[in-house]
Amino acid sequence: MAELVITNAQGRTRTHRLGEGTVILGRDPGCDIPLDDLGASRQHCSIRWDQGCYTLTDLGSKNGTYINDQPAPSAALAPGDRILIGSASIVFHDDASASALMTSVVIADDRPSQAPTTYRGTVREDELSQRRLQNLYDLTDRLTRLRDRDELLSDAMDVCFDMLRFERGAIAVRQASGNMVDWPVVRNLRGREGELTVSRTILSSALTHGERVIVNDTADGPIDPTISIVRNNIRSAMCVPLLSGERNLGVIYGDRVTSGTTYSKEDIDFLAGIARLVTTGLINAQLLEEQKLKLHLEHEMAMARQIQNGLFPKKRPQRADIQVEALNDPGNHVSGDYYDFVELTGARLAFIVADVAGEGVAASLLMANLQAAVRMTLPTGRPLAELMNEWNALIAVNTDASKFVTCLIGIIDPVERTLELGVAGHHLPHIVRTGTPVETLEAEPDYPLGVIDDACYHTTRFELGKAPCTLVSYTDGVIEANSREDELYGTARVTRLLGEATHLEPRKLIESLRNDVRRHGAGLPQGDDITIVGVHLA
Repeated sequence: MAELVITNAQGRTRTHRLGEGTVILGRDPGCDIPLDDLGASRQHCSIRWDQGCYTLTDLGSKNGTYINDQPAPSAALAPGDRILIGSASIVFHDDASASALMTSVVIADDRPSQAPTTYRGTVREDELSQRRLQNLYDLTDRLTRLRDRDELLSDAMDVCFDMLRFERGAIAVRQASGNMVDWPVVRNLRGREGELTVSRTILSSALTHGERVIVNDTADGPIDPTISIVRNNIRSAMCVPLLSGERNLGVIYGDRVTSGTTYSKEDIDFLAGIARLVTTGLINAQLLEEQKLKLHLEHEMAMARQIQNGLFPKKRPQRADIQVEALNDPGNHVSGDYYDFVELTGARLAFIVADVAGEGVAASLLMANLQAAVRMTLPTGRPLAELMNEWNALIAVNTDASKFVTCLIGIIDPVERTLELGVAGHHLPHIVRTGTPVETLEAEPDYPLGVIDDACYHTTRFELGKAPCTLVSYTDGVIEANSREDELYGTARVTRLLGEATHLEPRKLIESLRNDVRRHGAGLPQGDDITIVGVHLA
């Protein structure tokens, strides 16, 4: 016989068996299957038996009906199909044997009954026989070693069925956020006749209040009219929490529906001992998953860094008139800094140094976006200020105001010995000449790229003179490097070091500056990406 297993947004599950007629599902209480869900229309969809199969038809609902995450105005249902109506998840079953073994848990609202029940609260004085103590010792390695969570819980359920003679059982694990639980392991030896239904009162006592619960259908116990034990034909049941300090990770539940034997105090103490081992195993499984995720992320970051390295120029122009060098040292796995060199017509050379606000993957993606724009537009020969306007508009439309790029771009003409410089909120470069003080170029900076979508950029022209010189530029990871005395490296240290190294070629000049910044940090973690570029005009 076909049936629907319906789970609402709160995690409550109920089963509705289908016949050969037509049923209507919707928010209206008059529907054959009412759904207490604001995402459902009053009459949302129908399920009709027709020519040997069940067909679902959407009845013009506002939010639509989905089968296996795909819109389904009308479709024949197959066993295992998952129907989504609003936030209600419905699984269709149409096989008696499969249904008998289905792993679902129904949380039953309790009705008054005269079923005797026994509760043990949060008392921790366990009383176990020597044999059961030895059993727990023997189980320690089995239930606490590092392995997959579901494998662990399945093994724990085997232990409970073997040693406590469960006929039906389940383990609930609290989700990472909120009060919802998953039921990764459900066992039912009694098939459909013993469909696993857990009393909300029992579940709440263990999951919310951290109590151990025994329920026995006997005549020798206090009567609690809130437990629906009679209605669900439960002869005896136990439920214990999975406690880790103040946290409750879930519960272990088991019951009997045919056996006349009852559970004792030692039984629940033994189950609580198993639960403690399972809790340790769950924590170990979580650590294992976190380690796997960490290794996966590290691999992904390494791949991202490898791809990013490919975005930096593979060949740096080394000509008789111009030599260039650069280094990029990311503060994280990937960098938000960017540098590039582009050879233009007329022997001119363009260089760019940029720093994306922030670090990590988000910054590196924005950096790649800028790199593509620069490589596509710089060789066109259009005015530099016009290109900067376009780059700014591109970044502004693709990001919010919190993401922007400081940028320094220059075009060196070795014939005219001039520099055309555009500054978008970036540190100004230094000119290093042998035998003269280090010069910091002066130019009025414009807004960083991406701050104002219609900003207008301009450039400044500099005469470089006939003497050889090296232009040095960097990102703020250099001057904002901190020391153990909480002192920034600063621009003054940069100019002092460059003034002492005017005789060095660009590569050694850059390395000297980087090493001095590293000494200043004295082993502290690098706080930001560091990029340094040197362009030498012979």
